[in-house]
Amino acid sequence: MTYVRGVAEPVLAKLKESHKLFMPSGQITWTSFTSTVHGAVEAYAQKKKSEVVDTYKFYAETFACIPLKLVLFAALPFGTYVLFFRYYTFIREFTGIADLSRPNIMILPWLEELIFQCQPHRILAKMAHPVLDYIAAIPYLVHFPLPGLFALYLVVDKRRRPLVFRFMWCAGWVNLSALFIQLFFPTAPPWFADSAVFDKDNGQLISVQPVEAGFQRLDARLGVTIFHSIYSKSPVTFGAMPSLHVAWPMIILMSRPWINKKFAAFHVFWITWAALYSNHHYGVDAMAGILLVVLVFTMEKRVWSPFRCERDVPRHTVYRSPTRSYSESGVNRSTGHGFTQSVLPI
Repeated sequence: MTYVRGVAEPVLAKLKESHKLFMPSGQITWTSFTSTVHGAVEAYAQKKKSEVVDTYKFYAETFACIPLKLVLFAALPFGTYVLFFRYYTFIREFTGIADLSRPNIMILPWLEELIFQCQPHRILAKMAHPVLDYIAAIPYLVHFPLPGLFALYLVVDKRRRPLVFRFMWCAGWVNLSALFIQLFFPTAPPWFADSAVFDKDNGQLISVQPVEAGFQRLDARLGVTIFHSIYSKSPVTFGAMPSLHVAWPMIILMSRPWINKKFAAFHVFWITWAALYSNHHYGVDAMAGILLVVLVFTMEKRVWSPFRCERDVPRHTVYRSPTRSYSESGVNRSTGHGFTQSVLPI
């Protein structure tokens, strides 16, 4: 409809402006009409072609100025996390960690009772409703493309571009730190602790709730195993603490939130509620995820980071780019627009 409207409007405009097209009876000749339509279609197609070309040039220029070495360096912690995550089970078995540190089922419920005097996930689980299932599923499905979408949000604006490296560096260390905790101290999520049935004689697991936990209701309702397909492929079943579902929106909140800080804070609250409601995490898992992000940001700000922003460091300090100088990277020194605004104290 948009295309038809875009073509029709210039056609009618041309017909109204051209007095030669109108016969004395008020009718339009067929030849004049077809030629006018043809011209309007060509003009509209040329306009759209120009818009597409301009959009392509904008993104081509945006990504062409990204220094590859800096991107690889900033992505190093996250790349290491992905590698360790992929071979999580192999690493535990090969190094013998699996024999030394078995999944703990009791510590998190004990902490939950100690801090909250109850288990909030059980209270929220009693409120299960189809509408709430859909509301809880939204932040969980957004969780996976979230880092890429936020990085793109930072890159497309020149004023925000320098922050993309800091975001990648921080997100990588948060994920890597969380994985090391889960590697050496695996903890069972509430859906496992609440539903697992063990043999009294040999301690073997007899039955347990599916890995998608509360989202199995949504899979059954939709008739598509979306969440089961996602969680059944994860090598980290016992990685309840800290919660990376809560940590990722928290990283955005402490970076430069899109929309505003209130929305970013609401996102953190939303995913926390969804994690407890779906029985995927305890309240202490969410707290640990938030504290981990605060700790990493504090370490980067107060101790060391190769991508510290100018507002994070003392004034009257000399800096240089982690990889290249302003002249080498082609960054405009007067505007500061570019990717080497991230600084490294000498």
